[in-house]
Amino acid sequence: MKNGNNAYLWVLVAVAIVAVIGTVLKHEPSVSVKWHRVAMDGSRTGVSPVVAGNVDACLGIVEGEMYKAPNGRIYEGGSIVKVAESLISVQPRMERLKTKVGFSAREMRKKAPECELSDMFADAMRAKASEVFGVPMDFALTNFGGIRCDLPGGDILLEDIESMFPFKNYLCWCTVRGEGLLRLFDQMAANEKTPFQVISGARVVLRDGKVVSSEIGGEPVDPSRLYNVATIDFLLSGGDKIAVGAVSEKVELSTVLLKDVMLDYVQSREVVDYETDGRVTVVE
Repeated sequence: MKNGNNAYLWVLVAVAIVAVIGTVLKHEPSVSVKWHRVAMDGSRTGVSPVVAGNVDACLGIVEGEMYKAPNGRIYEGGSIVKVAESLISVQPRMERLKTKVGFSAREMRKKAPECELSDMFADAMRAKASEVFGVPMDFALTNFGGIRCDLPGGDILLEDIESMFPFKNYLCWCTVRGEGLLRLFDQMAANEKTPFQVISGARVVLRDGKVVSSEIGGEPVDPSRLYNVATIDFLLSGGDKIAVGAVSEKVELSTVLLKDVMLDYVQSREVVDYETDGRVTVVE
């Protein structure tokens, strides 16, 4: 009976502990985690971002149970060697992604409702669609959510492009009357999470979640005119609460991925750089 009583006592203790923890957690404010970027400057081991054909110089080498870091420091055995070995062993499979494809004059960070990166990509997308479909595009529209990361300053690797556009979103051509575009503009302006989306060929002024004015090609949007619109398949039927297909009179798909649009743009320039032009303006 003594053992039985002890077991019963421990059960009661466990229940009490769980109850206390539950009460504490219930009244504990939610924890938020913020991430920030830290440059890989090699300050501890000399390790630097990997580029194709330069793994040893960037990450060091592993020989048996020894890891020699790029700064010459030697580690023998333990978790450091195992981590280094795992990291270095996968590099041959990732070498293609480490290929340099361009050079950026500076870092470009994604920021709504307009930034250098969004303007550059939207303009590149509109030009590419005009080339692919053989029709001059009046307007281009994509979503900020489809651009997953910033463009780094300095060397641009294929990995940067793949990370920026990891989804299989395809370039599309839609013909949309002005009245349909005006409805889309109103919907985007009313989105509290993102004041507007990524556009090219147009200028809009917003106030209090509403469109004050809008132009395409330097002229007020004509409700009765048909416009050639470059967009992506994700936005045809409700992606990011945008349904371009619902207001289109014609939709034509291509096999061109967004990441290829950006890759072609980057590779066609000696130096990548861009400036915003005020195409999306929010006024008080």
